[in-house]
Formats: sequence, C-alpha cells, structure tokens
Amino acid sequence: MALGRAEQLVSAARLEDEPLTVFLADTLGWRFLLSLVLSITLWARLTLDQNPQRVDVYPTEIPVEARGLPANLVVANELPTVRVKVSAPQESWRFLEPSSFRVSVNLDQAGAGIVQPEVTVETPDPNVRVLEITPAKVSLRVEELRTVEVPVQVNQAGSTPFGFRIGDPLIVPPRVQISGPSSAVERVNVAQVTLRLDEARSTIDRSLKPEPRGPNGVVSGVRVEPQNVTVTLPVEQIAGSKAVSIVPRIIGQPAAGYWQGPITVDPGTVQVVAEPSVLDTVSLLSTADIDITGAQAEIVRSVAVQRPAGVALVRDQPVTVRISVLPLQGQQVRDLNVTVANVADGLSVAVSPAAINVTITGPQPTLLRLTPDVIGATVDATGLGSGQHTLPVQVQAPEGLRADRLLPSDVTLVLAPRQTASATPTVSAGP
Repeated sequence: MALGRAEQLVSAARLEDEPLTVFLADTLGWRFLLSLVLSITLWARLTLDQNPQRVDVYPTEIPVEARGLPANLVVANELPTVRVKVSAPQESWRFLEPSSFRVSVNLDQAGAGIVQPEVTVETPDPNVRVLEITPAKVSLRVEELRTVEVPVQVNQAGSTPFGFRIGDPLIVPPRVQISGPSSAVERVNVAQVTLRLDEARSTIDRSLKPEPRGPNGVVSGVRVEPQNVTVTLPVEQIAGSKAVSIVPRIIGQPAAGYWQGPITVDPGTVQVVAEPSVLDTVSLLSTADIDITGAQAEIVRSVAVQRPAGVALVRDQPVTVRISVLPLQGQQVRDLNVTVANVADGLSVAVSPAAINVTITGPQPTLLRLTPDVIGATVDATGLGSGQHTLPVQVQAPEGLRADRLLPSDVTLVLAPRQTASATPTVSAGP
C-alpha cells in the first residue's frame, strides 16, 4: 500500500511539471531559432561587406579546346577564343587566370565539314560561377587527317667568302612527314631549311627546323615530324686572299738640276687571290714602267698593276701614281761691282773695294738662267756728306734665290766736293 502511494505522488509531480516543460520548449525553441537566423544573416552581411560579390567579364580572351574528336579527323581552322562573364567573390577574382577556366567544345559526334558546337566552361573554384559565354557557339571546319612524306630542301642564303667552295649538302633524314588537315597537307610539296653561307669558312653542321612550303609559300596548320633535321654542308678553301702593297716601277732620270722626290700610290694596296701555296710567295706587286726622263715637274700617271701567273686581283683596276720632281739646290759665286745710290749733289764718290764676292744659293735651274743684269750690289749714301763712310752692301737677288755670303759685307765710301774748272784771268794790253 505504501508502494502504491509513492507511485501516485510521482505521477502527480509529473502532471504538475508538464506545462512548464512545454512552455520552456516552446519559448526557448523559437528564440534559439530566431537567434540562429539573425546570426547567420549578420555573418553573411559582414562577409559580403568584407568580400563582396563581383560580376564582370574576365579581361582576357580564353582559347577554345576541342575534345572528343575522332582520331581520323582534325580541326582545319584556327580554334577561336571566347570571353567569359563570371560572378565570384572579390577575393577569388584576385587569383583568376586564363588557366582557371577550361573552355572546350565536344566534337565526339562531329564529322567532316562545318560544325557549330556549343562552348562549355569549367572552373575548379566553386565560388566562381559562369554567367555568360561570348560567343556561345563557334564555327569549326573539320577535315580528314592526312599524312604524307615530302623531301627536305636546303635553301642556301647569301654566298660563301671569296676563295671558298661548297659541296652537296647531306640531310638526315632526307624526308619528313607532314600531317594535318587534308586541304593544307595537299598544298605542301617540300620541307625547307635555310642555311646562311656568308661566314662559311669550314664545313657547316647544323640542326634545323624544316618549314612546310608549297608553290605559294609557307603552309600553316600542319605538323612536321621529326621537328628537326641535321644538315651537313662541306666547305673547302680553293684560294686564299690577302692585301699586298703596290710598288711603282720608275725608269729614267729627271732633267739636269732636278731630282725625284716622294712617290704616292692610290690605292696603296690591292686584294689578291691565289692558291694558298702561291699566295705565300706574294708580298708585293709592281706597276707598269713609268718613265720620268727629262721631267721638270710632278708626274701623275694611271698605270696597271703587274701580277704574276696564278695571282688574280679582286678588283683589277689601274692605280694612280704621283711622282714629285723637285729642283736641286745649288750655289754660284759671283763678283759684283758695287753701285752707290743717292749721292748728294756736288759730291763725288770713291768706293773701296769697288767689287765684292757674293755666294748665291737657290734651285740649280734658276741659277743656270741667272744673268748679270738681274742681280746687283748697292750701298745707300742718302744723307751723307763729305768724308769717309763705312756702309753695308745690299744684294738684290731674283725671286727664289738668296745671297748667303758677301765678302766683304761692308765697303768704304769717300765723299768729296766735286771740283769745277777755274776761270783764266784776261790780261789787257797797255796803251
């Protein structure tokens, strides 16, 4: 009986607590839910304020990738690019790159001809949403994949230096495979490599990339396999070249009283070519004979360059030779009578010595033509009165000559009144 009473008391307590539990659950549940919603809203607002959403067109055009194309087909035209409009948080925009997008078209159902598949864009960042693709479709020309073999051709650009010779090129491999769209492959008839010869003085051994070409020039959009070929071009020297001096060959002598002066040659050197063994023996070349017999002035001649057998000139042209012909310097010794100038009226003059010895220096041709009347010795008696005077002698030499030594250089003048005849007195006769 006591046990039953206890159960009744417990049941009564439960009945009394049940309204409170329901009240607390109803009240606290709604409040918690409201707080949670407010917290999420506040967090979202703060997040958007700190990292706002940005909607914009990505600034770089992104190339389109073709996927799923059957192995026997190939896209013949150049794959286009597209622009992508995306929505992403500002923080995500900072890390976007063209590689962040995979832009592609699915061609697994394509056949030969013109196709216009839709463009799809994928990005690994879940925060980045693609909103728009421009253009949404692209036009592609699909053709059968074709492969052919063509020969490799060497284009020799420039020319080898003088004295060198080239042989036949060796190309490994001599043929390459061209693969790509059939319309492009059928225009290719050769794969060309270019080899410059301007500085080639020894065998050339190069690895070069062949360029597919046709009648109208370079063909693009095809693949060359292998991508490089080896070209060996023999280069050998068949003649050497060097610059040598030119020595003029002069014969004869200038006229009497003249001598041969400096000689100039223009150009002073020439470039010669010969076999290496012959070239080693050539140190200079001479001109044709230049005769200066009887010359009295500069001689200018245009003469040919003489060359030995087996030697050639790079530029076979005459040279200009200038030969100076100058008069020899000489001396003459002459006795000259001294002339007194400007003697005052009424005075007589006596000179001692009456003649001097003069050494005249100058060009020999001029000395040979010198006559006594073109040179003289004088003293000037201007302002001198009676008496004895010692005066320097002046010698007037013609142009180009000079008086180097006078013996003596001074003479003595004696000036005296000039005597006149005296009158004879008349004696008259007496008555």
